[in-house]
Amino acid sequence: MLTQSQIDTYHHDGYLKVEKLLSSAEVDELNQEMRWLIDEWWGEDSIGWRGPWRKAYLDEDEQETTKAVFISNPHTYSATWSRILFHTGIVGALQHLIGRNIQWHHTVLHAKPPEKGTPFPMHQDFPFYPHDGPDFVDCLVHLDETPLESGALRVVPGSHKAGPIEHITGEHTRPYLPPEIYHPDITDSVPIPANPGDVIFFSYYTIHWSDVNRTDQWRKSVRIGYHTPETRPIGKPPEEPNNNLMVSGTKAHHHEPKLTYE
Repeated sequence: MLTQSQIDTYHHDGYLKVEKLLSSAEVDELNQEMRWLIDEWWGEDSIGWRGPWRKAYLDEDEQETTKAVFISNPHTYSATWSRILFHTGIVGALQHLIGRNIQWHHTVLHAKPPEKGTPFPMHQDFPFYPHDGPDFVDCLVHLDETPLESGALRVVPGSHKAGPIEHITGEHTRPYLPPEIYHPDITDSVPIPANPGDVIFFSYYTIHWSDVNRTDQWRKSVRIGYHTPETRPIGKPPEEPNNNLMVSGTKAHHHEPKLTYE
């Protein structure tokens, strides 16, 4: 269970690291399945997010040579990754942060291969899956030792209080914040090194980024997003069902139609 101090820290800073939330046995099993997923399902090499931001974050000789592995919703390939969605430690912490009723939204592997694992520019996660309220929490589950030099997560404490910020978007890139305003050389951020089994909880309004993995080891982490059932995707009609998994509690009948046959 989270302490009141931890709960206050999350709401004040927009993030919270909980150490060893997953056991060594759980991490070993998840890691084994993730290695299989990477070997079996990883397609072409990717340099990571493309876009003009790379000129502001990388030397010229690295702008086209970084590497990344992204795998969405690994539970569709592995039962081990299905079970983690209901992990009692993760769900229990979320209940302390946003309430008893918790709905799963997505899972994405962010793996940085050794030596030139891709960086991520400063951004919020909100533009990737905009919803109509603040009660959306991303949980970064760490599978490897993640020291600073491996491209550990860095956050801007308190930035979640500003709510959604306009990002640069377009077919040429994924959303990122303008580097002339939001850049590590301009905007202070806090690094969060982590160990296997550690989980970082952060608001999807919290500004964050990460640097290149320059170690000789993989840096694998998996982001799992959850929100309250009252928090609905923007642009989706209120009468349209939002049938993502409930991992805790129930979803009350407010705007969605009752389930019935025609």
